[in-house]
Amino acid sequence: MAKVKIEFWHALGGAIGRDILTAFIDEFNASQDIVEVEAIYQGSYDDLLNKYILALQAGDPPHLVHVYEIGTRRMIDLKATVPLQKFIDREPEILEHLVPNLLSYYTIDGQLYSIPFNSSNAILYYNKDMFREAGLDPERPPRTYSEFREYARRMTGNGKYGFGNYIYGWYFEQLLAVADAEYVNNGNGRLAPATAATFNNERGVAILQLFKDMKDDGSYLDTGRDGDALRAAFVSGQVAMRIGSTGGFASTFADIGDRFELGAAFLPAPDDVEWGGVVIGGGSIWMTAGFSEEEEEAAWYFLKHLVSPESTAYWHINTGYFPVDRRAMELPEVQALHERYPQFRVAIDQLEASRQTYATQGAVIGVFPEARKAIEEAMEYVLLGYMTPKEALDEAAAQVTAAIRRYNAQMGLR
Repeated sequence: MAKVKIEFWHALGGAIGRDILTAFIDEFNASQDIVEVEAIYQGSYDDLLNKYILALQAGDPPHLVHVYEIGTRRMIDLKATVPLQKFIDREPEILEHLVPNLLSYYTIDGQLYSIPFNSSNAILYYNKDMFREAGLDPERPPRTYSEFREYARRMTGNGKYGFGNYIYGWYFEQLLAVADAEYVNNGNGRLAPATAATFNNERGVAILQLFKDMKDDGSYLDTGRDGDALRAAFVSGQVAMRIGSTGGFASTFADIGDRFELGAAFLPAPDDVEWGGVVIGGGSIWMTAGFSEEEEEAAWYFLKHLVSPESTAYWHINTGYFPVDRRAMELPEVQALHERYPQFRVAIDQLEASRQTYATQGAVIGVFPEARKAIEEAMEYVLLGYMTPKEALDEAAAQVTAAIRRYNAQMGLR
């Protein structure tokens, strides 16, 4: 009997897509005689989503599609996919061991729409050697904004900076969740479709004020929109602390080599706020509706394999992305990794310590790419001294609110 062929579109470029994902798919295909998965790289997350919408219109979409987390509302509103709750209701044991914080992002109105895949969040990377040189305890990273500023000042000088950053809206979203503040109204769009941006609240303003104050005192290296420049500055020892994705642990270790000892820590919170938690980033996999029952079952067979303990362990070890199945943590190879590189464990601890609130579940809006762009422009204006944090975020919130209302009207959402 011939295998059922499944087409899987993804947005994983570089070595992760070319080597790690390809090896995973090849091993899966060779391990059984039921399903043959063809993984096709479609460019960036934005490119992939646009191509998927065009493929739907042409009547030739893939069976499975990999979509970034901020595309969740858009995917639901396309009404072109099969909510995976259909399969979960039949096999509820699948969820028993999956990480609740990961599932909560992709569960809307009690329906799990997609399976978490390359899940990550932001964490504080730091250079332990620079901590020691400044007389700081490398095992006690900063937990509050005031500590963060003080540490950065003490490690600044002689061409080095205590903190480096580039303009990226995702980092703002993460810090807002850490402060337990919501990005949009209506429970971050989870109680009902969002109708207005709320990120210009006190906590949002405090984030940009922190960055502006640090730039003004000289402890902040601003690399503009160039993430590669920031990475190079950190790896070379020019920058002591930076925010980065947990999905970049493996490559960061490889880049640093034996230059210095790498530390990882929870993101800092405002001094007067109980630490909220982080929001899931990365992507999930959606199943397209309209295929035969045989093809749907074949796609589900692959998705179940994708979230098995062994599969998620492979993904975690080779990239730094979270193991979706908690049983992966008990496997010898994962325990050996955490013993050798405890930084991987810190990332998991941060996720598990996150309180489940609407803020940490993450916002669900159909115009998230536009919202990120507005936030990034606000960050730029503040760092260049063109606007105060409040002025910049008020302007961004007005733009995003208008975009949300246009989107809701187009989709018939109330």
